[in-house]
Amino acid sequence: MKIKVLPALCAAAALCGCQTSNQADYVQIGYGPSFDVAHAQCELQKRSVDQGYIAIGSPGFVAGAGIGNAIGNAIAEDDFMRNCLIISGWKRAPHGQAGAAASVATGAPPTPFGIARAPGSWINTALLDWSDANNKCVAGDKAACATRAKLGAKLKSAGINPSPV
Repeated sequence: MKIKVLPALCAAAALCGCQTSNQADYVQIGYGPSFDVAHAQCELQKRSVDQGYIAIGSPGFVAGAGIGNAIGNAIAEDDFMRNCLIISGWKRAPHGQAGAAASVATGAPPTPFGIARAPGSWINTALLDWSDANNKCVAGDKAACATRAKLGAKLKSAGINPSPV
């Protein structure tokens, strides 16, 4: 009897390890919806990766095929959630990093889009800097107006015409 319990416990442990996690385990890596919206959208679609199964044989074989299919589906759903959240601009934080929870725990003010500056090309950073300078310029800061003009010229040379939204 104890021999049959061990595989069941191993299967349960494997399935528990495949669950998606909360926002504290994710960091924002680009533009996109909030974590809650992205997670909900991915949750709605994750069942589309499930595979059915057909098993004919002894009851033990059929049960084993069902358990194997459930484990395979859990792994496929976890992969789908990971990839879906990456497409939405969220990535699992490496183990040991606090990720998004660090700013909440320290009481630091939130930054735009949950990150200090968008990763990737200089264009993302320049657009965010231009937007900040534009807001300050509208408020009457003359130095920010000069920064906005310099960044605007640099962005226009790259084929991007920044304008306030």
